[in-house]
Amino acid sequence: MPRPMMESVMAGRLFSLLDVAPTIASVLGIDLSKTDGHSIDVVEKWGCRNVVLIIIDSLGYDLYQWLEPQLESIPALARDGLLLRAETVSNHTTPAIATILSGLLPEHHGILDKAGAKESSTISIPEIASASGLKTAVIMEQNGADVYQGLIEITGGIPDSISPEDFDYEVCRMTLQAIAQRPRLLVAYFIGIDKSVHLGRGPKEIKEAAQIIDRCVGKILCAAEEQTLFIICGDHPIHAGGLRRIKGPFAVALILGKSKEQDGE
Repeated sequence: MPRPMMESVMAGRLFSLLDVAPTIASVLGIDLSKTDGHSIDVVEKWGCRNVVLIIIDSLGYDLYQWLEPQLESIPALARDGLLLRAETVSNHTTPAIATILSGLLPEHHGILDKAGAKESSTISIPEIASASGLKTAVIMEQNGADVYQGLIEITGGIPDSISPEDFDYEVCRMTLQAIAQRPRLLVAYFIGIDKSVHLGRGPKEIKEAAQIIDRCVGKILCAAEEQTLFIICGDHPIHAGGLRRIKGPFAVALILGKSKEQDGE
């Protein structure tokens, strides 16, 4: 999928985090009856049957452009697929991730904090996929993973009290274990960039956190089955420190690409 396709897709259309869940539903052939977003239709032509969604906390569009020369795996996926500037719905993690996983605006899903996520009646795309008979995995921080316990086939929770580096390495390890079980939908959540910002670390450390995530993405790409759609997105731009965007519009990087054919096939 050459980059000119990206330009034609972007022409005349604005993109949002609201579009992630409808796109996943379209590829997996499941019913997302309530949504405020729209499927990114060009992805349907890629012939994918599985989806890996990777959420990178604080991967704003401006930040991604700054980081891109320092990364390998994520830009390579973008070059063969789509790099889109997607409007975010909140500058806070929990409501933004709830939107990514439901396709609903925060005022419609009503999930504004971690307690709300556990109490909400909103049905997210991992639950819908699992209820439709598709093996589903979610790997994220412990509180978020606990929401899915007993509702989907594979959950992996990591305590966010550990260092950002250890957290992301653990996400990588557990994601690779989950991929070996061949889920049709897998969601993984990396926090290293955001956590580094909140720890007061500078640009050098933020780049290092991004490079760890990029290497993890490379390993996940290599482990994935053929015909897997990869969706990589931020939840919100950086909202602290020197790389913070002061005023809107606020947007995140939204990258879509297809896994490559395995060697020897």
